[in-house]
Amino acid sequence: MALRMVKLERDPKTGSWKSRKVIPADVRAAYGKQNETPTWPAKLPPAEAKAAWSAWLSEVETRIDRLRKAATATPVSLSHKEIVALAGHWYAGMVQRFEADPGDINGWEAASFQLEPADEEAAYAAHLRGERYEGPAKTLPALVADLDALLEMEGLTVDAETRDAILERMHDLYGHLARLMMRRATGDYGADPVAPTLPRWEAPSVAAITLPGPSVEIAGLFDAYVAERKPAPATVKAWKRMIDGLIAFLGHSDARAVTADDVIRWKDALLVPQEDGKLRSALTVNDNYLAAARAVFGWALDNRRIASNPAAGVKVRIPKKVRLRDPDFTDDEAKIILKATLAECPSTLTAERKLARRWVPWLCAYTGARVNEITQLRGEDVAEVEGVWTIWITPEAGSVKTSIARRVPLHAHLIDQGFLDVVEANGKGPLFYDAALHRGGSDGNPQYKKTGEHLARWVREIGIVDPRVQPNYGWRHRFKTEARRAEIAADVRDAIQGHAARTEGERYGSFPIAVLSKAVERLRRYDVS
Repeated sequence: MALRMVKLERDPKTGSWKSRKVIPADVRAAYGKQNETPTWPAKLPPAEAKAAWSAWLSEVETRIDRLRKAATATPVSLSHKEIVALAGHWYAGMVQRFEADPGDINGWEAASFQLEPADEEAAYAAHLRGERYEGPAKTLPALVADLDALLEMEGLTVDAETRDAILERMHDLYGHLARLMMRRATGDYGADPVAPTLPRWEAPSVAAITLPGPSVEIAGLFDAYVAERKPAPATVKAWKRMIDGLIAFLGHSDARAVTADDVIRWKDALLVPQEDGKLRSALTVNDNYLAAARAVFGWALDNRRIASNPAAGVKVRIPKKVRLRDPDFTDDEAKIILKATLAECPSTLTAERKLARRWVPWLCAYTGARVNEITQLRGEDVAEVEGVWTIWITPEAGSVKTSIARRVPLHAHLIDQGFLDVVEANGKGPLFYDAALHRGGSDGNPQYKKTGEHLARWVREIGIVDPRVQPNYGWRHRFKTEARRAEIAADVRDAIQGHAARTEGERYGSFPIAVLSKAVERLRRYDVS
């Protein structure tokens, strides 16, 4: 009988993406299913659906291959140290999984009760005799499942005695885990007394007893992470380059074989001057390269692709910067830029670039928005709401750092200068770039971002050359200064600029457009005459 090819296809009734994989008969019992039949939302674009399908199929095939090899492997016996190390490996992964958000203390307290002796009378009798209770504890089915997943992930087939010993050690460590998470739930993030006592699980040290099995490809994990988490295209582009660099540094792509020491060596190498003499900053290495690795390996840990996150806790100590000036534009710098916007542009510039030079600095000055939030504006994003002219800063148009849309009132000075006439003449669609020309733009390097880069170069050309102030971001800092000068409330300032609320109380409710408009109109007008 011919094998049925696994395909990605649309459901004719719902439009959802779907697939079907028949689990081979020789591993069906161990797998626990006869078929895998996943679905993905109908609204998912074809490229994203294909990426998600490919990641899913790779995971299924990898598991089938592991189970098949495990079925023919000779069970082995681990030493006591290896048993403790392997259980500790599981424990470390569980701590990483829950520590940031431990949840309710009562849940962990209830979970710890499940670890009581199965025969409480026998345990009490042993206590009265001054002896240790050696009987079984109440079985936690979740730990049995975790042990199966752990052994499968590590490519191990162990004998019954070793399996029981690992499970017993996991029960003990689960009690420690519950107590630690109860501490974390109360806000106590002091040292874990258990972790330092556990020997480290080293995959190479058990090479003689591990199965060759398929590797868990780092590149595949990255694709699966992107398919599920859907980061911004620019982030995908940048992180792919960094993850590819990690693979090249390691000399292999097996995520299971990556250790914390490997990540530390990679970090150290990134901080060394490159061949062209350029040096990556500590901030870049920490917040970009290591952040990418932590996110991808962390996702793999959460989805049981690997047993621990080798990048967890690996950081670069960032030296404190010496600040010799404020990061916002001075009055003179602001006047130079805004006055230059009124000058005639070179004929070689496109109409969109001319509009960008004329209006983007003014919009940034009166809204405090990020430059790319303005360069991505469309005609339909400018609208009158409750009698107030506003701009709608939305992820639908491009990139918004918080992924939360917001409506920002237009200062009367912008309207007096004729901005609404420009919008009306443009109609719908982007104001500051031509979507039809493409100009080398892509999802990872969109045209509105190129417009922002063009403006940054132009600001340097007209005389704002101090490297301690950023040519576009200086407006965002200056808006905060001007808003304080106008005595605008802190939470209102943050709402206008799209900064996250600082307290739980500030997250409640919303800001009426009339309140925001009144605040914006308190800003002093820029006089460039």
